[in-house]
Amino acid sequence: MSDDAHPLLGRTALVTGVSRRKGIGFAVARKLATLGASIVVHHYAPHDEQQPWGGDDLRAVRGELEAALHPSARLADIGADLGGPEQPQAVIDRALQLTGALDVLVCNQARSGGDGGILDLTAERLDGHWAVDARATLLLTAAFARTRADAGAPARRPGDRLERVAF
Repeated sequence: MSDDAHPLLGRTALVTGVSRRKGIGFAVARKLATLGASIVVHHYAPHDEQQPWGGDDLRAVRGELEAALHPSARLADIGADLGGPEQPQAVIDRALQLTGALDVLVCNQARSGGDGGILDLTAERLDGHWAVDARATLLLTAAFARTRADAGAPARRPGDRLERVAF
């Protein structure tokens, strides 16, 4: 289904942290769209609104991404605070409901450091960063991997290697 100009045609990518047009997540999502992928973007606008740069117009974010899409590709967006331990699985589930499949995951979400300097550092603030920046990334990756796992394959243990076919 893909062609040379659109190698990701027929594929779906989920990109987290796409809430402003000047961000890395937006640039990644836009590039994937130009390559033919359907795009599901995650955002959490209330976080950006509390930052010095402020929030972006999510309609404009969606509009620019839609303009980059191949005519047969789709765009969907999901708003969620990935600081909650159940949210990464919920985002993956919602992306699957919207598109039916996920082929690419880009974890770009981050809790920015606008909550003070080193003298303001507390365990609670660190926990907030780790919940979004580390835990959510690992939970998103695990949930994504479960969608890609062969249902008939035996259960694997951490560290097990997949058997590779020699070419």
